[in-house]
Amino acid sequence: MTTNDQKCINCEKTGLPILPVRYSVLPKNVKAVMPAGISGGRVTDVALDAHHYGLRTLREGWVYLFYEVGPRGTRYWEAYKVTSDGRLWKQTLPLPRAPITHPACAQRAIAFPMDVLAIERPEKCTGRVFAAFSEHAWHKEVFDRYASDNTLMQARMQFIEPSKWITSGTDANGHAIVATTQAIDDVIEYMPGFDPKLLDLPDDKQSFSDEKGIYKDDWLKREVTRYPTYIRQASPASASQALVKLMKQIGTKGQGSGGGDSNHPPMMLALWDSIGNVHELNGFRGDPASWFDRYVTQERPLQVGALQGIDAAHAIVQSRTDQDLQSREAMAQQAHAMSPLGQPEAQSALAAQRARALASAAAGRAAQINAYYDDMSWMAANNVPASYQRRLVQLAESTSAASANSRMLYTGAERDQLMSGARAYAQAQPGAHDRNLAAMRSYNWSKYEARLKRQDVENFRKKYKALQSAVFDLQESRSADVGKWLQAKLFLDTLEDYQSTDLVDAAAFELVISDGLAGIGSTPKGKAILDALVTQWDPAQPGSLVWRVVAMNQKDARQELGQLLKTALAKKDMPLESGQGQTSTEHSPGVAAVISASGMIGKLNGYYKNLAKLALESDPKKITPLGALLKRLEVDRFGLTVGDAIFSKFRINQLGDFVGEKIVQTVLLQRAGVSYSDSMALVRQQAKLEMLSRQEMIERLLKARSLLRTGAPANAPRATQALYDVWNAMESTDDGVKALRSSRIAVVAALLEAVNFYKLITGAPDRDTRNKLMQSGASMLSSLITITMTPYYGALKNSIRSQSWKLVGSGLSSFGTFISTWIDAEKARDAFYNNKIDVLAIYTGKTIVNGAAGVAILIDATSTAAPLLKKLAKRYGTVAIIEAVEIATTRVIALAALRIVGMLVGWEATIGLLVLQAMADWLTPDELESWCSRCAFGTGQETTFRITDHSVARYTDPSQQEKDFVNAMTKLS
Repeated sequence: MTTNDQKCINCEKTGLPILPVRYSVLPKNVKAVMPAGISGGRVTDVALDAHHYGLRTLREGWVYLFYEVGPRGTRYWEAYKVTSDGRLWKQTLPLPRAPITHPACAQRAIAFPMDVLAIERPEKCTGRVFAAFSEHAWHKEVFDRYASDNTLMQARMQFIEPSKWITSGTDANGHAIVATTQAIDDVIEYMPGFDPKLLDLPDDKQSFSDEKGIYKDDWLKREVTRYPTYIRQASPASASQALVKLMKQIGTKGQGSGGGDSNHPPMMLALWDSIGNVHELNGFRGDPASWFDRYVTQERPLQVGALQGIDAAHAIVQSRTDQDLQSREAMAQQAHAMSPLGQPEAQSALAAQRARALASAAAGRAAQINAYYDDMSWMAANNVPASYQRRLVQLAESTSAASANSRMLYTGAERDQLMSGARAYAQAQPGAHDRNLAAMRSYNWSKYEARLKRQDVENFRKKYKALQSAVFDLQESRSADVGKWLQAKLFLDTLEDYQSTDLVDAAAFELVISDGLAGIGSTPKGKAILDALVTQWDPAQPGSLVWRVVAMNQKDARQELGQLLKTALAKKDMPLESGQGQTSTEHSPGVAAVISASGMIGKLNGYYKNLAKLALESDPKKITPLGALLKRLEVDRFGLTVGDAIFSKFRINQLGDFVGEKIVQTVLLQRAGVSYSDSMALVRQQAKLEMLSRQEMIERLLKARSLLRTGAPANAPRATQALYDVWNAMESTDDGVKALRSSRIAVVAALLEAVNFYKLITGAPDRDTRNKLMQSGASMLSSLITITMTPYYGALKNSIRSQSWKLVGSGLSSFGTFISTWIDAEKARDAFYNNKIDVLAIYTGKTIVNGAAGVAILIDATSTAAPLLKKLAKRYGTVAIIEAVEIATTRVIALAALRIVGMLVGWEATIGLLVLQAMADWLTPDELESWCSRCAFGTGQETTFRITDHSVARYTDPSQQEKDFVNAMTKLS
């Protein structure tokens, strides 16, 4: 009762008592069974591979009842608010803006009346009573739509027949059974002896891993529920007994049901929760990534940072060695080319000299002359160094081979010894470079290697790689279950809860789908699921989840978008660029096609504008109840997850742009809040200039001597500069842009940079240019990660522990999907998954979660959207926005680019690249040697004047280890 002991409808209830529970997906290590009589229809029909089903108490949301006939009349609704602990509070209709609950009503007992609901006067309920659980507060039109459409209601809601139940205690549909102690004990929260730790995160005081890198495999496999368990039992078997007793009391209070002692059989009703199943399964899938994040950023940053630093330093030293050997060999080759025998005409010159010598020589000297010229000819043919040639000439001049006055024979022991050495040199040439390189690499790295505990390094690496592989395998094995539920008919029917003419419901719909999809494309099976969803091109169809979100789930906009997508697909191969001889005032056919297609979605553009206006609204009263939804939408998880998959369907392997991809571009930009006119202006400029700009970039790369290039210098080519100008104008009309627009624009800009990068790779004429592009792409990617992940991690700060856990997992997985855009051009996607998630955990963990004072963002010259990205980075509080022209910081930038290239593409791909060669000149051996000694895997010993060692303290602070590593890499020797 309430605190003033007045009667309350939530406490004083009579009639048919019902304990509503929900069908739930569960990890297989949670031993759960369906109570006898519960069929699980439409739920258990979706067969799971890595999970199984059970019953749980309701999660936060709503229970809706629709009476065909009842004590209050015909065809009416009741609604109950369900709190996070599963208690039910009856509400008025229409639903109040703030649900009414009375926590003080909780009587001091094991079982509360709010655990159940009651159908009053069940004997009067001679028709069906439909019931549904939903996490969403239904719009008035949703109530009306279900009530007026019997087919829709039966697809979405389950029904019971109270008047029949009270006489038989049976339900023909298989979702309701008599609420006995035994049946209630099968519900997870009531289960005697159930350990809630099976579904919860371990205590933060316990560690997931140790200093050797060994992690707890059972924790990694643990699946954490996103819906906390509120355990009911106070002692074994007591809760269910108390609840049955309470339900019998509720069932015996009514005196008007035909008999004074009437006792309605209490009911346990299992309700569908398809959205909860989708979100729970995708949360389970993301859990391994959250464990990986904890390992890298919280528990083992010292060891992981040391491992990455050692690999980076080793790669740089190897590169310097390569350059040194190449320089030596080049000098030797140059010296040989400058020698007489190195000239192209050497053989013909030798033949002429031989003929002249023989013509003027006595017959007795002919054999000696021929032997000498045979040797010289052989040396010329075998690229023998000039040093051998000089010695041979000196020998000949002192013998009868070249001097008529000498009686000494050319053929003899000295000549044999000299030629034996020359032949040995020539025979050793095949493979000599590799042998010399291996020996030099080993020697040059040896002084650093001496300061490392190599066995500790490799032991940790083995554990670390095992963790990466295990994370991948677990996410891959859990993907199929998510995919099955995303296309389950029950899930699609449940999405009818979201009114297709309401903006609030549109925002809520996007969040539902985003939670279900977040990160799904990060493994091959998940990518296949995402690709299948993207290719459901008709947004009017229930299963077209991706495009329904793009259309804001608005009925008329879904029709519009469907027509636009048909056009985009039909014109996928149509070039965008202006035709030859076309005047500057004319549109190319491609641009005209984009403008025409974009005109098809006038209503959708209106919805985008309305959402953008609400995002700019600062008065909380004017945006309620959208405020909380908009706050969650500030992280564009949907765009991050599906963007690459969308653009990949319109990808053409050519340098230029095409109509299909530009139609999609305009839609996504307008979804992000960019005006229609700005979107069209960008397309027009891209048609005129983007292919030329890419050609200019590739031309600059062919001439480049370094990774670091200026972004649109004063003398920049006109095509590139013009594209800079149009991007620079993109946001200038709205300095007050809010986080929703900023985050969405950032994601779209990042996706378009990815498309641009892909086309640059396609147009690269040789591998060296592609390598330079990979460097540039990786450095740009590091900036985009920081810019687009900043609002994502900002959301973590205000989240409860379980929510932040799920956000981290889905975030890393989503960016794993996004990164693939930058590396698909070089290697297969799935081979890079482990390295991608590695990069994300390291970079986002260090630079964003931990505050990141001094984070630098490199906006590279390959980015035509650089001005916009710089604005966004500044908006998110990035300390330094760096262009390559800022010489004082170029070393730090190059180091960051190097490490990202190494981790994304593989260190072997970075050997010999210009960025490594440049960094080798900055390397200070003494500094690096000291760092190796002090790092997590160091010996703790440093040398004094190369004579004796002394002990030094090893790093205990990951940030200091990182700082000193950067210093070692960047100080001049």
